[in-house]
Amino acid sequence: MKLAEVVGQNIAKRRKLLGLSQKELAIRLDITQDALNRMEKGRIAPKMGRLEDIATHLACTVPFLFHRDSEALLERAAAIAEILGTLPPDGQEALLNLVAEAARVMNIRSH
Repeated sequence: MKLAEVVGQNIAKRRKLLGLSQKELAIRLDITQDALNRMEKGRIAPKMGRLEDIATHLACTVPFLFHRDSEALLERAAAIAEILGTLPPDGQEALLNLVAEAARVMNIRSH
């Protein structure tokens, strides 16, 4: 699978998880719906300068757009993002630190 297809699929999955239509996201990104459609299908790749804007509007990171993850992982990430969105910035940072530490401990125990 081409990288443009991976990015496109991740954009489409994330957009749908957030309940956005192509039209809504295209308006937010200031591009045509046709351009977003071609991007999601992997026919065109987003320009490097636009990746951060896309990630911001999809409430994810730029590296997230490049991951070849399973649907379940994307759904879990969206659930975590929703929880984080309910917290003030200092609470978000604290929760991220807790999650990172828990993941570190779990990885040590599994090895």
